[in-house]
Amino acid sequence: MPGRYDRSALAVDQATRDGGSAEATQVEFRAATKRYAGAERDAVHRLELDVPAGEICVFVGPSGCGKTTAMRMVNRMVEISEGDILVGGRSVRERSPAQLRREIGYVIQQTGLYPHRTVAANIATVPRLLKWNRARIEARVEELLELVSLDAELRDRYPAQLSGGQQQRVGVARALAANPGVMLMDEPFGAVDPINRERLQNEFLRLQAEVRKTILFVTHDIDEAIKMGDRIAILREGGRLAQYATPAELLMAPADQFVEGFVGADRALKRLSLMRVSDIDLWQAPLAFPGQSTSEVRAKLDGAEISHALVIDSDRRPLGWLSEADLAADTVPKRPSTGPEPVLELDDVMRDALSDVLQAETLYAPVVDAQGRIAGVLSVEIISEFLTSADALEEEHPAPERPLAER
Repeated sequence: MPGRYDRSALAVDQATRDGGSAEATQVEFRAATKRYAGAERDAVHRLELDVPAGEICVFVGPSGCGKTTAMRMVNRMVEISEGDILVGGRSVRERSPAQLRREIGYVIQQTGLYPHRTVAANIATVPRLLKWNRARIEARVEELLELVSLDAELRDRYPAQLSGGQQQRVGVARALAANPGVMLMDEPFGAVDPINRERLQNEFLRLQAEVRKTILFVTHDIDEAIKMGDRIAILREGGRLAQYATPAELLMAPADQFVEGFVGADRALKRLSLMRVSDIDLWQAPLAFPGQSTSEVRAKLDGAEISHALVIDSDRRPLGWLSEADLAADTVPKRPSTGPEPVLELDDVMRDALSDVLQAETLYAPVVDAQGRIAGVLSVEIISEFLTSADALEEEHPAPERPLAER
């Protein structure tokens, strides 16, 4: 929209001057410990990990493992007993809790919206504390409503007049209002029904692709952690770090039996849900054209990656696979006896592609590009080889760029 980016640039510049941070900042836990008086063990024990600027770190683990406590130490809602936490290279102990909470966005499960304030007034909470002028606040509210996909007409409604999903979007907008470098999210989608929860997750990942904040995200759901996290910190009881890794590494190389059990027995399938078909090296089938001499096609089969020839039309779109009966003829038929199904696309989620291949009870599936032209061939064997290779440990996509399932 005309003028939107000018207002955004102004907000970024002034937010920086007013104590906010336009740039994502690194968060470092340095033997951070929380010990409550009279407790038999630490709530969080000497937590050591770095969250790179602009990434999503998800804390996950069983109830009582200290994941929420660890996150709340960042803005001093919980005070650190020993060790330290650095935000942007500076100890959180050097700033007052009030100052930290104006610099760090915070989203909780039940949104925490003020029921007596309108949507616009809720979003403007921190800018007003920072004494922004009215015009600047209005511009920021307008920008954020658009950013979180809320209709402008909702600005004058009260939280009770919104759906749960809309309330959660307002909570995110409020957390972003002063353009913080770090956001804390405490089970933000946990109270939303499953369908809207998935939509909110997807919307938030799309938003993160645009704003690129450093985010500490707490959940009890390992599937949500794998979907949302660039890195995942699995905590065990007593607030001890069991493993800190990318989702791919966590799924394919769990540190111990505790992590393996927590991730689940279907971890190979979960790994495939993070990939698109385009992320794997496809095989190439011998190609044939209608009317071509079958003797030429048979010559191509010697030493080929796939022992079956795929017939394509003049636009390189798959028509089907040649059978032995087809090859016994003098020329390639216009319609092979075996169809090309299933035909996959490069942008398909790998887990869904595997399901299609298995359901069709076939060895191979042609893969096409956005124009429907042949790009290669996928097989169960390729997927199996990938999952047992070192490549399976590597993360192809940051969280906002992974495939997103839509219901």
